[in-house]
Amino acid sequence: MKYTKEITDNLISEYRSGVSVALIAHNLNVPERSVIAKLSSLGVYTKKSYVNKRGETPVKKSEHIERIAELLQVNEELLESLEKVNKTVLKLIENKLSQTATESDLLEVN
Repeated sequence: MKYTKEITDNLISEYRSGVSVALIAHNLNVPERSVIAKLSSLGVYTKKSYVNKRGETPVKKSEHIERIAELLQVNEELLESLEKVNKTVLKLIENKLSQTATESDLLEVN
């Protein structure tokens, strides 16, 4: 399909007002990929970010381990065996260490 200026302006307007790509594609009788490609080439399309079941952006185990190493002030390589630990446990450890670090910072101030 050739995107005329009128179609392109309408496409941008609909997308920015929250109309789904699927509906825009259906109305134009073109594949969704065509609409996405056109919007991308115009610098308008924003890719949906992936979120987990709880609506949070997922964090890799390695990121948790990196932050834990930072909180413990040790080399990350010393904690490489933590890769085998459940992500929920890593998150728990990181949160508890963060709380402890925050509490000790508060004690130093007082």
